[in-house]
Amino acid sequence: MADAKQAEETEASASHSLPATSEQDRELALRATHEFECADYESCSATITKLAATRGHDLKVMHNQAVAAYYKSGLTKTDEFKRALTELHSKVCI
Repeated sequence: MADAKQAEETEASASHSLPATSEQDRELALRATHEFECADYESCSATITKLAATRGHDLKVMHNQAVAAYYKSGLTKTDEFKRALTELHSKVCI
């Protein structure tokens, strides 16, 4: 899962179309990272969903949402995870 600092650095250099990251977004990203590292995938997924409300077009948020959902499923919904990654890939390669 991409951590909050890495997401911030990449966002600053690569994505001029996204709104600036607010302090609340940073806090949500840090909380999601912590929840993921503590294997609390249910809470992590919920936190990323909140983050996606303001950063829904952020590819890192979308990626982390897919990863959290996959871990939340106990790594059993592989087809859904592959679909999410394929969708992300298509957005990157536009």
